[in-house]
Amino acid sequence: MKKKVFLAASIAFLVFNSTVLAKNITLDELQSSQANFKPAVNITAKEVNSGHWAYKSLENITRKYGLLVGDANEKFDGSKPLTRNEAAVILVNLIGKVEQEKINIDQSEKVQIDILKNELSEEITALTGRVAILEDSVGKLQGSVSNIEKNNSKTLKTGYGEDFKIGGTFQFKYNGNFKKGADNYSPNFSVPYSELKITGKMAPHVNYVAQMLPYRTWNNAYHSTSTTPTVGSILADAYISTDILPHHVVYFGQSRIPIGVEGQIGVPSLDTIDRAQIARNFSNYRDSGVKIAGKWSLFDYTIGAFSGSGENYKDYNNSMGVGGWLTAKPLHKLPQYGKLEIGGGYYRQGVGNSTNTALSSRYEAQTYGTAIGYKYKKHSLKSEFAYRKGYSSIDRTARGLFTQYMYDINKKYQLLAKVDTFDPNVSDINGRVSAGNARNTEYTIGANYLPAGNNIKLQVNAVYVNNLKNTDSVRLMALTQYMF
Repeated sequence: MKKKVFLAASIAFLVFNSTVLAKNITLDELQSSQANFKPAVNITAKEVNSGHWAYKSLENITRKYGLLVGDANEKFDGSKPLTRNEAAVILVNLIGKVEQEKINIDQSEKVQIDILKNELSEEITALTGRVAILEDSVGKLQGSVSNIEKNNSKTLKTGYGEDFKIGGTFQFKYNGNFKKGADNYSPNFSVPYSELKITGKMAPHVNYVAQMLPYRTWNNAYHSTSTTPTVGSILADAYISTDILPHHVVYFGQSRIPIGVEGQIGVPSLDTIDRAQIARNFSNYRDSGVKIAGKWSLFDYTIGAFSGSGENYKDYNNSMGVGGWLTAKPLHKLPQYGKLEIGGGYYRQGVGNSTNTALSSRYEAQTYGTAIGYKYKKHSLKSEFAYRKGYSSIDRTARGLFTQYMYDINKKYQLLAKVDTFDPNVSDINGRVSAGNARNTEYTIGANYLPAGNNIKLQVNAVYVNNLKNTDSVRLMALTQYMF
């Protein structure tokens, strides 16, 4: 069959389902021809075969004036009759083109067109009704575009690039101590976190991020050369990224190192008020370098090479930080059974002095980690283990493990329980304990209220801390968060 001859079916589809033909229809002429006509019955499903006068009239007029869409050497319709809807669409399209192109047709043909309009009046009425709705929608769309343009004229413009956005986060926290212990939490109100983030697009597939944390200061850099973590500098994420490679994003600049799960999560997205201890001590910092993140249905991965010196810190040596993390998703084709993620990774970096002297005192630190997470309907369970060879000194090993269960009551309310243990002074990875063992275990129960996701969040955590070497503690914390 050569249905493409006239493309009647395609034209019919366009009229009934899109806006393509709106400008080709003359409403006044169509409606005036129907003023005194009353259709007898609903006959839109009937067909007009090749011997019908309506078929012949359409064929003759359209072929004569070159208005027939398709191959002029082929018949009006090779073998299959037209539906009345198709005939009506052809007629409406014909009239629109006659008017647009100011084609002079003879009197007999005008009569034929008038007769056709009466014959197909019911179908044309349906078409014009749709066109009226369409034109009304177009009017509303033009109004919306006008409003958008007006709003855009008031937005902040940049000298280069597009999609310039400013966002931010701040948190307000209260910590109350029922029993003060070795962790030395102050019972007071505080602003534990604030953030200002600038994002935008420099070119197609090239984006930038500049994140500042005002609760920090410029001269308090977080660097991997410290024996104990510091709070970090005011400049956090600062990178250019590109997604030009399918399934990948490449980062150039300062970003989070690719080790662990909770350590790579931003503060506003944490389930509990405080991070797990292995994240605080092993992976919650950034470094300057190149990072590649790949995302697939079966697995995700992140690998990177960094300066090895940490956030905003001068690099005094040629020892780089190198590592990555791989996450497998074995149930990606069986979502009815929940979401299962199993991951692991490795990160190596130079650690030691923080000046350009005594370089011989530097040594290598290696961090290993593994994690598992499972979510089924309202229930989620996750656990992460990590250990570091070369923690604070070349012959010292630290390790930690946490397990968390969370129940989503609904989209706004969550309940959770978490057990988090960290030992900063294990003599080796086989678990032989040194005399200075100071294993610290935190037991947390909490509730989250999220009326607008992470944009507005209220968290309450009760924490009991058991320390094998020092005094235990009990505290109650409440935190509010607002993101814009």
